[in-house]
Amino acid sequence: MSAPVAVVIPVWDSYVRFLQEAVASVREQGVEAEIVVVDNASTEPLPALEGALVVRSDARLTTGAARNLGLEAVAAPLVVFLDADDLMLPGSLTTLVGGLRPGDIAFAMARIEGDTGRRHRAPRRIAYVLARAPRLFALANTIWSLVPMQGATILRTDVVRAVGGYGDHSRGEEDWAFGAALAWRGSFRLSRDAGLVYRWRLDSPGQAGAPLDVRRNARIVRDRIRTDPAVPAVVRALLPIVATGQWLTIAVVRPLVLAARGR
Repeated sequence: MSAPVAVVIPVWDSYVRFLQEAVASVREQGVEAEIVVVDNASTEPLPALEGALVVRSDARLTTGAARNLGLEAVAAPLVVFLDADDLMLPGSLTTLVGGLRPGDIAFAMARIEGDTGRRHRAPRRIAYVLARAPRLFALANTIWSLVPMQGATILRTDVVRAVGGYGDHSRGEEDWAFGAALAWRGSFRLSRDAGLVYRWRLDSPGQAGAPLDVRRNARIVRDRIRTDPAVPAVVRALLPIVATGQWLTIAVVRPLVLAARGR
């Protein structure tokens, strides 16, 4: 009988020095879990990881493709994607496994910033309100990324595979587009309890930053939604309006939020 959940951890180069801590944070959860480590053509050798399955790519993959490679090896019905430089907080995997209700396709916990100890901005505060109305949440999550798909978010493996997994990208768009596609397939449940220590670094994948990068991410989200049969036809027909909503969020809302946070 397989474990109830798998944790997929891609790693390469400088991330290797954090890997043992990340794996230990999973092993100490008190929940039987498959640990799938993806050696993404790392130039730094991986340490011995007893009890973990290591799959290797001979060529460097994007972050999204590396997660998908790990997904191929998963046997468990539930899956969590963990970045190698982050840490799962004690008890979080128990909460995630037990908190996914029938009909939910995802359950996400809050994150704590590793450098400040404060609550991280994601999941966005508005997401907790919108999650009560799954279709509204899906639309809002298409306009702007509300919930991260890694770290403290548990997903149904069969749904992740059915949606095609992550996009073949590395600058944040693989996460947003994946989450947008998932949200049109069922409800997201959110917890305000912290489940992860998020250790941001300047070279972390997904640190898009520049407005041009964010606009590119938005376009990739629209491209994925446009060809997704699970998205209502009316939403696909109204993608120009969605694009306007994305532009307003990027050009107006996002700068105001960043200014309020002193960034």
